[in-house]
Amino acid sequence: MQQPVPRPTAISKPFWDGLRDRRILVPHCDHCGSWVFCPRLHCPRCCSTALTWKEISGQASLCSFTLARVPTLAEFAQPAPQNLAIVTLAEGFNMNSALVGVEPSAMRIGMALRPVFDVIDDSGATRLLFTAADA
Repeated sequence: MQQPVPRPTAISKPFWDGLRDRRILVPHCDHCGSWVFCPRLHCPRCCSTALTWKEISGQASLCSFTLARVPTLAEFAQPAPQNLAIVTLAEGFNMNSALVGVEPSAMRIGMALRPVFDVIDDSGATRLLFTAADA
């Protein structure tokens, strides 16, 4: 079964377009300097609407993970189990994702991660996953 294709909104479109180009773009507050993820129209820290999309490194560490042995959706039945993760980006914010190419027995909180750009359909729709930095 094919993975679900993201449906970008006007607010999230730059993020998804960046992934198509193998770039991770995230809103950054011009007023207080905070990263704003998930994308939205204002900074949750200072409420400023002065946001600029900036590219981030993609370097991350594993904050938390779980192995979903029962698929969260039918479209995610393979590979099983799902290695669901919360990753902490080098820029200091967390993002939900999944780990690929890492055996569950090798997953460790704090392990270094790098991005994986997973193209999921012929239109180039891409999702952001992570794997071990040394993989």
